[in-house]
Amino acid sequence: MLRLKSILTLVFIMTAMDLYSQNNSLFHNTYVSFGIGPDAYVRDGRLSVGGGAEVAFGKWILNTAGVRGQLSGQYAGSQLYTYADLDFFFDPITSIKGRSHSNFWRSYVIVGIGAVHGINGDNDFSGNIGLGVDYVIGNNFRLYAELKNHIHPSGFDNNANSSLLTLLSFGSIYDIDNNPTRSRSRFETQGLKNDCFFQVSMGVSSFNYKGIESMNQRLSLLTPIVEFSIGKQLNTHWLVRVSASGLYARSEEELFSYYNIRGDIILDVITLFAPNGYSLPFALRPYVSTGVVARLDDQSNFLVSATAGMMAVYKFSKNNELFLDARYLMTPPRFAHVSQPQSSFSVGLFTLAIGYSYMFTKSSFR
Repeated sequence: MLRLKSILTLVFIMTAMDLYSQNNSLFHNTYVSFGIGPDAYVRDGRLSVGGGAEVAFGKWILNTAGVRGQLSGQYAGSQLYTYADLDFFFDPITSIKGRSHSNFWRSYVIVGIGAVHGINGDNDFSGNIGLGVDYVIGNNFRLYAELKNHIHPSGFDNNANSSLLTLLSFGSIYDIDNNPTRSRSRFETQGLKNDCFFQVSMGVSSFNYKGIESMNQRLSLLTPIVEFSIGKQLNTHWLVRVSASGLYARSEEELFSYYNIRGDIILDVITLFAPNGYSLPFALRPYVSTGVVARLDDQSNFLVSATAGMMAVYKFSKNNELFLDARYLMTPPRFAHVSQPQSSFSVGLFTLAIGYSYMFTKSSFR
């Protein structure tokens, strides 16, 4: 539970740090929303239907992308499932065509992670993916509809395979201080193809689970790790990337191969305090992630993971960077095939890696 609190604390810190930005205030481009609607829960060949409600607080980081936190309760088959989600949303049509004051419709894609609690006491992570659309009905008010899927890993709620809860929600949005028609500023990426980078890194990981007590035990479990990433810098402060990593992990009982694929939301802390978002040669970048992790000896039972990390970056030229990346990846206890029973949040991988980053497209603000 302590590691889950650490990840949630990092999410809070990343959001709070953004308040100090000279280009973004606390309520700029933020909103609250409330919705209700039906749901369907598919698990092990069975279908349960029901309904639920949700409430969210969100912020548009760009005029085409943003993040939100959402709480929801969903009844399915007379059982209650509660979710706490962190979602990233992106408006691809506006990114390509731009936006005008006469355009009252907006569509967006949703990806994210959720912490889910079942009525039987089962706790786990879920992956979120969906589509949404909203329509302006007046000053600061919009109506929205979303089709969203919560993907649960195998083993959750006593299911032999992965399960899916699909919900269709309808609701209203109140824009606290939102200007979705604003033009891109020089502090934002100027196009979909701009500000893209790739990264490669190598390092070591240590498998963590209940039963490891001494530092010598942890050191004995060190194994190599490699990672490849591709990402995009959204503005002076925020970046996103998709990463694929893995190789080997070791418990006291076995050596096994695994892979992890995840999406990261990254905040460049130092630029929040630099005048006019000026790009400095050094950077500190905390990030949070959601993804899937699977062992090669048990690939059919992929698991949803949550990650929190920090990168220390040195920019030695306009498009080239070196970085040190420290992170903790948390998995459900089923990832550890060990004899001692594990608690809900006791299993994970700590990684320390060194890497290289190259901006391979035009930069909008470096």
